[in-house]
Amino acid sequence: MAKRMGVVLAVALLAACSDDGEGGGPDGGTTSDGGTNTRKSLGPGLGFSKEDPTGQPFTLPPGLTLENPIIAYSPEDPVDCDDKYSDEANGSGEEVRVCLIFNNTTNAPITVTLPPGLVLVSTNDDVQNGITVQTVTIEVPPGERYFAPMFAYCANEDRSTTGLDDRYVLGPTVQYKDFQEVFSLLAGKQLSREKAARVQGVVHNVSQGLGLSAADRSILQSL
Repeated sequence: MAKRMGVVLAVALLAACSDDGEGGGPDGGTTSDGGTNTRKSLGPGLGFSKEDPTGQPFTLPPGLTLENPIIAYSPEDPVDCDDKYSDEANGSGEEVRVCLIFNNTTNAPITVTLPPGLVLVSTNDDVQNGITVQTVTIEVPPGERYFAPMFAYCANEDRSTTGLDDRYVLGPTVQYKDFQEVFSLLAGKQLSREKAARVQGVVHNVSQGLGLSAADRSILQSL
C-alpha cells in the first residue's frame, strides 16, 4: 500500500495540448486565420487536421480482442483499469493516457505488438489524438480479461486535453518519412517523464508538417 500511495503522490499530470479546441485543414494540408498565421498538418488526423488518420491498418493477433471504445486512464485513481498504477503502464508520453482492455479467448498467452506510429483516435474531434513513438509489447494471459494502461503522445497541439470521459479507438499506423526517422532515433531508448516532455515537442513539430529539424534530431539523439 505504501508503494502504491508513493506512486500516486509522485505522478502529476503535466499541461497537455492546449484547450482551445480549434480545428484544422480538412485534408491534412494547411489552414489560415486570414492573417499571417498558417497552420499546417502533416496528414489527416495530425496537427490541425480533424480528418480521420490514414496509414497502414492495424490488426490484433488471432484469439485476441480489444474492448471498444478505449477508456481514458487516470494513474492517480486507476480503479477502472484493474487498479494498475503508472509503474505498470506501457509506452511513454504524458498527454494521452488510456486503458486497453484485452480479452484472450485462447488457452495460451498471446503477445500483441503495438508498432510506433500507431494512432489512438479520439471519438471526439475536439480532443487530442494519441500516437506511439516506440514499439509496445504486451503479453495477455490465457483466458483472461486483461487491463493494460498505456501512455502516448499528443498529435494535435490545438485540441483539448484528454479527460476521463473521453474515449478512443485504435487507428492506423502512420507511415510518414519524418515520423519514421523519429521512431528510428528513439528505438531502444528508455524515456523518463522528463525525456518524454522533450519528445513531445518534436512530435508537435512533425505532426504540424514542420519537418524534423537539426535541433529536433539533436534532442532525440541526446536522450
